[in-house]
Amino acid sequence: MITPAVVAHADWGIAPRKRQLAMARLLPGSGYQVVSIVPAPTGQRPQDDLFQHLRAAAEPGQAMIGFDFPIGLPIAYAKAAGISSFPEFLDPFGSPPPPPPWHEFATVARHRDEITLHRPFYPDRPGGTKREHLYLALGLTARELRRRSEGTDAEALFWTLGGKQAGKGALAGWHLLAAARHRQPGIALWPFDGALPELLAGDGRIVVAETYPREFYQYIRPPVVARWSKRRQADRRTWVPGLLRWADLLAVSWHPGVLTRVEEGFSAGPNGEDEFDAVVGLLGMIAVVTGIMVPGEPGDAEITTTEGWILGRSG
Repeated sequence: MITPAVVAHADWGIAPRKRQLAMARLLPGSGYQVVSIVPAPTGQRPQDDLFQHLRAAAEPGQAMIGFDFPIGLPIAYAKAAGISSFPEFLDPFGSPPPPPPWHEFATVARHRDEITLHRPFYPDRPGGTKREHLYLALGLTARELRRRSEGTDAEALFWTLGGKQAGKGALAGWHLLAAARHRQPGIALWPFDGALPELLAGDGRIVVAETYPREFYQYIRPPVVARWSKRRQADRRTWVPGLLRWADLLAVSWHPGVLTRVEEGFSAGPNGEDEFDAVVGLLGMIAVVTGIMVPGEPGDAEITTTEGWILGRSG
């Protein structure tokens, strides 16, 4: 595997202010260095474009970025909706408005009668809503509305309420990816556009992968974990020794200013938990691109065309 010049991980919350980007650069002969934790660029101007930012940081080499929103569709839903691949489904959304029958796809249904295969996200707000409304309207079970990589405890993709929901994050993320692929060439989606070694061998590409920072918590967990909240800086600080040990094992170094923030348990404000996950996800990505962990995707056409996979999760 060719190691990219820049690896970045974005903790991509629904609210733009919660989107944090951790970035590492490959230093010749000495591995990766985590060089920044910053709010992710989310503007439309070239200087505020996230992918332009990555391309400039990696020039003239490769860049890879991970996002913690779903990149892919449950195969049962895709078959019911007549979708043959996720990239084919995604690309029309880069030049709004998308053509019928997909023009209302991103409009979250307010009432159960508005749910269709082409408008599957529900509900717009709480009050008299049930998951069963979604299952019945789509003709699919809760299991069929989860992708294989998500296991059995994930929320149905199109459900938009509660702490475990990923529906609104998926909508925001898909819009970002579709718009970026429409504006600029060379943005490749793993595993849809090829195996990771193949994608990282291309000149000037930005490789995008789905990540799940919690997948990597096992490598930084303290010996004793009492009740903790990722939202509390003091609690995050108890995980820092494990995080730094894992970084050492990966031969990852730190820019001094970044290291100070990490040792403090990240920012004390509401973005601290997002910075934490951005860095954990970044270290997991580095473990994959340096060959310490495998990407993990099964050799299955439904995975590599439609469902996608979570980077580093064993298949």
